[in-house]
Amino acid sequence: MATGTTKLENMVNPEVMAPMVSAKLEAAMKFAPLATIDRTLQGKPGDTVTLPKYAYIGDAEDVGEGEAIPIEKMATSTTKVSVKKAGKGVELTDESVLSGYGDPMGEAVNQLGLSIANKLDNDVLAVLDNIISAMTVGDGTATLTSNFIADALVKFGEDIDGEKVLLIAPAQLAELRKSEDWIKATDIGADIIIKGTVGMIHGCQVVLSNKIKAENGAYTNYIVKPGALAIYLKRDTEIENDRDIVNKTTVITADKHYTTHIADDAKAIKISAKE
Repeated sequence: MATGTTKLENMVNPEVMAPMVSAKLEAAMKFAPLATIDRTLQGKPGDTVTLPKYAYIGDAEDVGEGEAIPIEKMATSTTKVSVKKAGKGVELTDESVLSGYGDPMGEAVNQLGLSIANKLDNDVLAVLDNIISAMTVGDGTATLTSNFIADALVKFGEDIDGEKVLLIAPAQLAELRKSEDWIKATDIGADIIIKGTVGMIHGCQVVLSNKIKAENGAYTNYIVKPGALAIYLKRDTEIENDRDIVNKTTVITADKHYTTHIADDAKAIKISAKE
């Protein structure tokens, strides 16, 4: 029997593919830098977890001369969330893997990583839609302008400074770039939080996303500070494969168990702007 023969099981190695898919996933997740990745749930039983959440202290109030500034106690609340599973699979024929045509294994790694990354990004956006009403600005009748953003930032109160990201649709960029307050990406002195930042306005690093789409004539935009969101991992990316001995194909699946969560209400603003 010949030695050194390349077998299909040698080429499809889940232990090798898993870290490759995880690396692709982390690179493809556009909103990951806005979220804290927490792995404390790994290895613990149950699919419903109780997570901490900072309670919003309320809007600032008018203070007269000589009067005391209202002091609120920072409190934490809890919320129960269910862990979900995101998964995707590909099926490769023996011929596609063994013939050497293109790079089917490399493409499988790319596609699986991108697929799960997009799902996590979708879930991050979905959880942002749950931003409390006290941190919501606009009714969808005004265009997103420099002044609109300046007014919205007041919601951060005295914590208006610091790093923050504004998520907008590509179609909203032109209006902001016309403003005298616009700073080009090449002129941003602060560290870039998210790769692909196109500029800055009023201290917000502006990031374009095709996932921001108009509905009923209005866009929903978000201004998010790092730490506002959390991604809790129950089980990191796992790769498995199985053979179909009749059709001579190999099925490769990737899945991830996690949940997304708004960890701090005071660090995210939701904006409703006219299309």
